[in-house]
Amino acid sequence: MLSIGDLIDKLVIENIKIFTLRERLHADNVSDDDHVALTNKMIVLNENRGIIADHLDRKVSNVIDGTEKNLILKKIKTYNEHKG
Repeated sequence: MLSIGDLIDKLVIENIKIFTLRERLHADNVSDDDHVALTNKMIVLNENRGIIADHLDRKVSNVIDGTEKNLILKKIKTYNEHKG
């Protein structure tokens, strides 16, 4: 089960992907074939963003209503433990 923070993280990642593709789409040297391929990817990313946003909205509503917990994983550092 994903937490609210996990869903926000996924939403940010999709937005970064969309921003990056938008930059590539507006570049001067994009061929027609590349433009079509990038546009198709943009459509999928926008669909993904909508799905994640819907899940996030439901999660927040459920947590506020008390019908679902916002589970948060505990962070444990497992690297660089013996440096020092």
